[in-house]
Amino acid sequence: MKKLACLAALSLALSAAHAGPIQLDLTSGIDANNNGSVVFDTYTEDGFRIRMIPNGAHYDRSFIGDIGIHNGFQNPDDVSWVLDFFGASFSLLNVNIAAYADGATSLTLTGSNGATQTLSGTGMLDVAGMGNVTSVVFNIDQDGGTQGVGLAEINVDSSPTQQVPVPGTLALLGLGLSALGMSRRRKVK
Repeated sequence: MKKLACLAALSLALSAAHAGPIQLDLTSGIDANNNGSVVFDTYTEDGFRIRMIPNGAHYDRSFIGDIGIHNGFQNPDDVSWVLDFFGASFSLLNVNIAAYADGATSLTLTGSNGATQTLSGTGMLDVAGMGNVTSVVFNIDQDGGTQGVGLAEINVDSSPTQQVPVPGTLALLGLGLSALGMSRRRKVK
């Protein structure tokens, strides 16, 4: 009976170590201006990062959506940004688009795996082909003028390769291994 309890605790600890879907609410992370500009160009939340690519592209909180991404005066053409997990693999599940601005009507996504998809419309839009990627490039391909999109949420899954146990999981694993060791020690005596 003791062995069964130990094995159950060990099994529970190992299954709890599996990461899963993460909702990026785009409001609880950290805003930064890493290019030395006065506007935000990098956002991080739950280990994920959104970085603006062309000089002048940025986001702000007073634009549409939770993060309103748009080009600047230095970049009168395309607006691009990258979503990554600092080198680790993830799957992009869906994107909640709040609105488009100034004539923009779609986004083109390109994954590090070579897959591409165009998202049109607003609301929660499912993403296909962006599994097990290390980055996804978002692009509004529109010539001239202000181009922008407001995002309300991004859903990702970090479980394909990311399996980081939480401290409670490690404690449970240690408890299970200790109990297993103690039961073996008693048998030997």
